[in-house]
Amino acid sequence: MNNISRDIELEKQIDAYVKGKLTEEQVEALWEKLLLRPDYIKLLETELGVQSILEETSSDDESSTEVNDKDTIYSFKQSWKWIAAAASVAILVVAINFLQQDTSQSIQEMALKNIDVSTNISSAPVLRSQKATIAPADSLLNRGFQATISGNVKEAMQFYEKIITQYPDETAAVKAYLNKGIIQYNSGEFKSSISSFVEVVENVEENPVTEEKAYWYMGNAYINLEKLSKAREAIHTAYSMDGIYRKPAYRILRKLDHELGNVDFDDFDQQMKEG
Repeated sequence: MNNISRDIELEKQIDAYVKGKLTEEQVEALWEKLLLRPDYIKLLETELGVQSILEETSSDDESSTEVNDKDTIYSFKQSWKWIAAAASVAILVVAINFLQQDTSQSIQEMALKNIDVSTNISSAPVLRSQKATIAPADSLLNRGFQATISGNVKEAMQFYEKIITQYPDETAAVKAYLNKGIIQYNSGEFKSSISSFVEVVENVEENPVTEEKAYWYMGNAYINLEKLSKAREAIHTAYSMDGIYRKPAYRILRKLDHELGNVDFDDFDQQMKEG
């Protein structure tokens, strides 16, 4: 591993695993990380081998009469080769599960079920000066935000509609469209939500985070409407923006291209690099 960057955190997890300090969930997470860093598998095998020798020595010193065949089978007193073989099987199982995540799920199952309003609804920017007065559109946006968080979506929609109607050229109007689209999405009104998200991308200025959100949500809405070509176009735009949705967008793009017959899974990575 001299020529490969070290992952100190992964090394600590391997050490904790060897010492039996990880929960089942943590062990599963460790296997997934090892799948992505096969250079550390040899380290795990070595550590398990050393631990096995130490435990054998300790056991011999304490008492030879307390050891029976069953205890030996289910302990680390076996040779490191046996443990390495078990580790290889476990890694293979994780690898299969990891690769099947994208193939076993339908594209509809991979789409967002709902959008978390507490973290994705937009509000007006915070004023830095107490003397500054908040603009009417921003005031309405904050009232809509509060109503949305409180679960009063009908009232929230009235605030957003008022902003859109009375202040269409304000920045708050773009945020109002985004918030409106999120509420519509969560209500299952996917077609209406797409119209709102389109308004966002057509009117947003110098706000890549808001634009990326709109494309990402739009793509998911198209998936729910089973319009996969449209979904791919929107999801790919979000992916290309290289922001917070890049990883989930990659997974869905992989599935979409498979469903659309554009490319098989083996060629997907190369196609994404070229496109």
